[in-house]
Amino acid sequence: MRTSLLLLLLLAGAAVLYAVATPTAAADGEWRPIPDVADPHVQGLGKCAVNERNKVANCGLMFSKVVGSKVQTPGGTRYVLDVDALRINASHKIYQAEIVDQSSSGGSGCKLVSFGPNC
Repeated sequence: MRTSLLLLLLLAGAAVLYAVATPTAAADGEWRPIPDVADPHVQGLGKCAVNERNKVANCGLMFSKVVGSKVQTPGGTRYVLDVDALRINASHKIYQAEIVDQSSSGGSGCKLVSFGPNC
């Protein structure tokens, strides 16, 4: 009985050490930069984000290009994009759009999570 208890305590201690010593990813995953923002898929997501924003807020923005981006891992379906857009007064402004790419899950387009600053 004493040997079983000692073995059980050793196993429990090993389990605690393993849990403490093993690095874990954040619940939402890590964000990593996308090195090729000129990739047609990334540019398409940026255009989709501007179009979705225009539907909601009627901003009249015209997509120019994505100038920076990062993707959340694992999964690679959530993006934060720095989008250059042309405003009604013909000036350019950088907006930050957070989107979920629905094309990887069989959907089409993107789901806009946030877009700012306001247009």
